[in-house]
Amino acid sequence: MTPEIDQAAGEAGGNEWFREAIEAAGDAVYDWDLASGAIRWAGSGRALFGDEGFAAVPSAESLANRINVEDLPVRVKALADHFERDLPYDCEYRLRLADGSFCWVHDRGAKRRNGEGGPRRLVGTVRRISERKQNEVQIERRVNFDELTGHYGTARLRDALEFAVGYATRYNTTGAYLVVGVDRLVQINNSFGYDVGDAVLVGVGRRLEQCVRSTDVIGRIGADRFGVVLNNCSPEQLTLAAERILNSVRGQPIMTPQTPVHVTVSVGGIGFPGVAGTAYELMLRAETALKEAKQEGRDCFIAFRRSDQQESIMRRGLTTANQVHMAMKENRLVFAYQPIVRSSDQRTEYFECLLRMRESNGDLVPAGAFIPVIEQLGLARSVDRHVLEMAVADLESDPALKLAFNISGLTASDRAWLRTLIALLRGRPEMAERVIIEVTETAALHDIEETSRFISAVRDLGCRVALDDFGAGFTSFRHLRALAIDIVKIDGSFVRNLVDNVDNQLFIRNLLGLANAFNLTTVAECVETADEASFLIEEGVQYLQGYYFGRPSLDRAANPAAGLNPANTIAPAAGAPKSAVLRVAG
Repeated sequence: MTPEIDQAAGEAGGNEWFREAIEAAGDAVYDWDLASGAIRWAGSGRALFGDEGFAAVPSAESLANRINVEDLPVRVKALADHFERDLPYDCEYRLRLADGSFCWVHDRGAKRRNGEGGPRRLVGTVRRISERKQNEVQIERRVNFDELTGHYGTARLRDALEFAVGYATRYNTTGAYLVVGVDRLVQINNSFGYDVGDAVLVGVGRRLEQCVRSTDVIGRIGADRFGVVLNNCSPEQLTLAAERILNSVRGQPIMTPQTPVHVTVSVGGIGFPGVAGTAYELMLRAETALKEAKQEGRDCFIAFRRSDQQESIMRRGLTTANQVHMAMKENRLVFAYQPIVRSSDQRTEYFECLLRMRESNGDLVPAGAFIPVIEQLGLARSVDRHVLEMAVADLESDPALKLAFNISGLTASDRAWLRTLIALLRGRPEMAERVIIEVTETAALHDIEETSRFISAVRDLGCRVALDDFGAGFTSFRHLRALAIDIVKIDGSFVRNLVDNVDNQLFIRNLLGLANAFNLTTVAECVETADEASFLIEEGVQYLQGYYFGRPSLDRAANPAAGLNPANTIAPAAGAPKSAVLRVAG
């Protein structure tokens, strides 16, 4: 025990908890006499200042000499705001250690006044936060950069494009934007595995780096697409740059851990300034050109060509994006709730939230009419954050409610969305256990490692995770083991006309065998007839969802499946397999 701790403990009444708390927290407690500049310390000085301990910083001047010169203005401003404007004194800065290295600390305190009301002392605590700062840097990097290729992410690339457009407009120059799509990446993943597919993406990214100038900007904007911002680029140079990329990729195979892979890319491009004035518009038009290049047979370049039809499509897309943005601001995005019922008695277990947009005239627009445009423009994460806040508000209003909602593939790797989820649900296990987050199978299989980390973090909160559209991506044993999900939702394409389709019956039995092997809860989607429901119950599916049990409704209480619906009650057949055990997250 240090003398400083004994002294502080004595002033606090000699309580043992005071000494133990300081030691356990690893904090340093200080009392700064503003008149003399002397500082009294308590705590573990060795952790901050080495073998000298607090003897190395007996005064405010000696402490200031230890602070990184880049951070001194931050601390000076925080002190001035506290003394002059009564704002809280709370700041972070880098503190030089005995060996010359720096560590991040969090310093916060409060002034104590003299008899005349002026500040006499400042008392507070200093805590090391280097590990937290390192985590913040990593998170910031993951938000701004693609973890696989190291290039910019969508948001950062869009900012770079917006800056390039502004520069070109201001200084009367020209530039261009390219979208480079890797051809047949899905087939590469299915044939060789995702490790090879990832190696192909990394290889294409490196070829792009070799083809562009140091002033140009590359970003990964989708599962199989890159965006390239070409500064000071004429229309003729745009075509040459695209041809250079095509030749570079097709010229030699890309080396992967398993085998060399011959790859081609398709390229769509557009120049600026011109028919598009914003980064959103440029990206949308370049995507249109890329789609046309793929339709032309791939391995080619198509420049955006303005036509009445294309302009009409563009305008509709941008109008839709603006409508969604306004709907979020005006709280006109709403949920339609569809019940998921237990096979045993057809009572509602929970609801899936299906997004709808209420137009200014009161009409409802289904998600399928605006979500594809939102995803193409890179706005899906904003919508998913809004959906999360809506769902939490519903759960707060009804303690008995259980909800499931779907997130986009981009959001499954969005650390900002995950931080929002953690902020809303941390310390609220009674709410978290009523949340089911659905991730589509195709999105989950795109990046197994990233999705696995996301699922692990979500389940640590106490939420459950469902794999939506199960069967559409042909999930393997290896994938299910890596993802560690709780629920699988059998894709509706295998349920429709199930009774008359022997192939679908066999496929569902195989899917159920795979799910049961991992002790997963099963849900069948798109159940529309009593015969389909009977077959699924007999095969051991635990939960059912579809029009037969309830259509999506804005009013949960009005849904006929909110309770027992005698007309649609189906008893399990004798000898039907028992349901798999429900594995609750956390």
